[in-house]
Amino acid sequence: MPDALVVPLRLAASFLVLILVTTATGATGAAASEWHQYQSENFTVYSDVPERRVNSLMRDLERFRRAALSFTGQEETPENNKLRVFHFRNSREFEKFTGDRKIAGLYRETWEGPVIFSRDGDHGISGSGLIFHEYVHHLMRERSGLTYPRWYSEGFAELLASAELRKETVLVGGLPEWRLSAWAADEPLTIEQLLSPPPLAAGTGEDNSRYWNNYYASAWLLTHYLQLGHNAGHPDYRAATQSYLQAVAAGDNPFAVFEEHFGKPVTELQREMLAYMRDDFHRYKLDIPEYTYSIPRRTLTENERLFLLASEAMDFDKPKLAMDYLKQSEQQGIGWQENRTAMAVIDARDKKYKLGERVAKEIGEYGQISHLTAANLAEYYLLRLQALSLTREWDDDFYEMAVKYGKIAVQMGPDYLPGYRTLWTAFQLNGKTEEALQIMQSAYHQEPNHLNMNAAIGFYLAHLGRDALAREYLERVVAWSHSAELRSRAESLLQGRQ
Repeated sequence: MPDALVVPLRLAASFLVLILVTTATGATGAAASEWHQYQSENFTVYSDVPERRVNSLMRDLERFRRAALSFTGQEETPENNKLRVFHFRNSREFEKFTGDRKIAGLYRETWEGPVIFSRDGDHGISGSGLIFHEYVHHLMRERSGLTYPRWYSEGFAELLASAELRKETVLVGGLPEWRLSAWAADEPLTIEQLLSPPPLAAGTGEDNSRYWNNYYASAWLLTHYLQLGHNAGHPDYRAATQSYLQAVAAGDNPFAVFEEHFGKPVTELQREMLAYMRDDFHRYKLDIPEYTYSIPRRTLTENERLFLLASEAMDFDKPKLAMDYLKQSEQQGIGWQENRTAMAVIDARDKKYKLGERVAKEIGEYGQISHLTAANLAEYYLLRLQALSLTREWDDDFYEMAVKYGKIAVQMGPDYLPGYRTLWTAFQLNGKTEEALQIMQSAYHQEPNHLNMNAAIGFYLAHLGRDALAREYLERVVAWSHSAELRSRAESLLQGRQ
């Protein structure tokens, strides 16, 4: 299989808010336990769960990654960035972020990269279609330059997400358990419907979620047939699929070129697919031994733990939760400066500036700071500048300080995107278009497959009227994002500028 399957790994962006519902089996201890950072070859996990269970989780993730690469014939090389996982022992603490302790986990795109939130329990990582599905999306962006149509990106992620991890092997091609309800009352969508889905926000009538559940299940069925159907005696469509996907990514009409690449009309392939559905689905076995490398662990300082959780709380738009964490910081301990400036940023969002003024004064002009402290100070001054700009006022000192600390953040932490974002926003506020674009491009070169990065550049270029340059970024937003609002904005700009 691997030597024949040449489809590059690169799927579209993440699920909108796909969650795997399970029974609430997590721990509910009230006291905060010691947190550690674990690092395998391709994952970073922050957790207060016992070491044995975290190691098991990470070894499953590494095995799944190897299975995905083996299935697609990709080279085993490290990723540019390790995906981060926050794995909670306490279901109540997990619920503070997710709003629901009954879910096994969720996936989010953040400015610091993709993050998975999961909780400890009996479900296990291998039972979470969410985590595997989203990690496939993450891998696809790292591994290919193609922008895939939605049906293939989601269908292929579903195909791999249902992998079953056994002792020395991984089985790919099983039925995704979380899609079992899709065809209880509905027939699978036709291939024509898959090739031209409605906008994500629109749905197809009264039950939006029911339609999209069927869409993902039907995309899984078509992808399953195209990739594994030949093992059950059906025609081998893998090479045809590859050439078709490349043509569509290059701009060809998905209907007009279908017969050219597959050698038959859509309706004929539809009949074959349904016949395949009535047979037993073929599952493909991969020999993937257990992951045996060591997984180093280090204890997080209390301030480091609080800063990490507070940062994620802000990404969830929960400033009160973030402040609750930061207020527990150990004064003058390692990380105290970062935590204080983070509190100053939260206050500044409520137009309270005293803490920020005091912290900036204490640090002084030549104080030694980390890239995190610099990024926080840059955002603090940017927030003050933005508050003035709403009343058409301006303060050169605030602007200069935002730029100064933004540049320090970028220089000291070149892979930390929030520092870039604050700096280019300050330039935008001051009408320095070329300077803003230069910083955006510098950030883009650090993370070319970052959804938010592509959205920021695409929308800004469109705002400037540079439609031709904006197109490639907006097309990635449409292909990758499951945010109805984000997709709608990008689609309307693309359609309005054709």
